Amino acid sequence: MTISYAPLYGALTFALGFGRKAVQIVARIVTLWINRRAAYRLAELDDRGLKDIGLTRNDVMGALDLPFMQDPTLPLVHRRRARRQPPPPAVTVRLAARDGRAVEGRGP
Repeated sequence: MTISYAPLYGALTFALGFGRKAVQIVARIVTLWINRRAAYRLAELDDRGLKDIGLTRNDVMGALDLPFMQDPTLPLVHRRRARRQPPPPAVTVRLAARDGRAVEGRGP
C-alpha cells in the first residue's frame, strides 16, 4: 500500500498562501485606517499650523474626500513636495554667430 502526501501538502500550501494573503489584506486595511486617522488629525489643525507644514485646508479636505481604499496621506506628501521644490533654473544658451562672436540668449 502506497500513501501519498501530495494532496495534504497541496492543501497545506493553499491554506498557507490564503492565510498570507489574508494577513496582507488586513495589514493594508489597518495601514489605511491609521493614515486616514492621521489625515483627520491634520484637518483639526488651524490654517497657520497647516501652513507651517506646507499644506492648505483644501489639500487636507481633498485628501479626505478620496475613497477609503486610497491612502489620503500620499496626495498630501506629493502636494507638499510640489510646493517646496524650487523652480527650475532659467536656461542660458550660448550661441556663436557666423563671424565667431558669442551671442547670448535666454531659453524657454
